[in-house]
Amino acid sequence: MSDVTFEPALWYAVTARDNNETCRNYEQTFPINPFYSNDGVHVSVQCGVCGQPMEILTAELLDPQPEVS
Repeated sequence: MSDVTFEPALWYAVTARDNNETCRNYEQTFPINPFYSNDGVHVSVQCGVCGQPMEILTAELLDPQPEVS
């Protein structure tokens, strides 16, 4: 479970770790940039190999925020 707090509708640079012992990505940390926070509550990162949720370790608000067209 992550202790990272997100504000809604903003972009972040995130690091996430795979904690699934049966996955080849186990204990590996991945950068995700940019990462959109959606509503700020239902925020998740999913492993592309095993499909399990990953633990969000850090989140840094991007400044400036990316422009979306």
